[in-house]
Amino acid sequence: MMFLEQNLRKNWRKLSMTGRLCYLFLCIETYLTTRYPQKDWTPVAKRCWQWTKSWWNDGWEIYSAVVPEFLFEFDSYEETNEKSFDGQLSQRDYIQLVNLFSGLTTGDKNDEINQLLMLPIHFSNGCEGVDFGYASNETMWILDEAEKILSSHHIPLPDMSRLEHLKISSKYGWNGWGDFIDSENLSLILNHQHHDTL
Repeated sequence: MMFLEQNLRKNWRKLSMTGRLCYLFLCIETYLTTRYPQKDWTPVAKRCWQWTKSWWNDGWEIYSAVVPEFLFEFDSYEETNEKSFDGQLSQRDYIQLVNLFSGLTTGDKNDEINQLLMLPIHFSNGCEGVDFGYASNETMWILDEAEKILSSHHIPLPDMSRLEHLKISSKYGWNGWGDFIDSENLSLILNHQHHDTL
């Protein structure tokens, strides 16, 4: 087990920050579609994979709506939209996301689904305003946490080979951080590659 963990860490270190973020999204998709296959997770997937197409602060803003802790912080759409999302969340999206998470979480920060969906926020925070070396080390625990959650339910980890093109040494990882890419082709949900059961 120790060898496996060391091997995974070695593989993570080979990925650009964009590649690591994509791996995190694959962990999220695998968890959601395995644990709750009856739900349509497309709204979450779309908010994940848009992140790699734009500046990270913009991607963060769009993605944050799928974090239950933020979504359920206030009692009404008006309050939530104004205070959590600076008026950027449409009422249609709010209702869709609230219905999606209904029965799964109340937005409690300790709920497992909230903890998992919060990891990309921690990832972004760990990369903000720091050099690559610091960010590289800081993001390791986040990937570790995602894998621990999957492993606790005996969910197979995502296939790292799908991210070969996002290694630091590739054209999309030229400076260690990675480049803007359209990563939707990696999505298990948006490409209907997930299975209803394990």
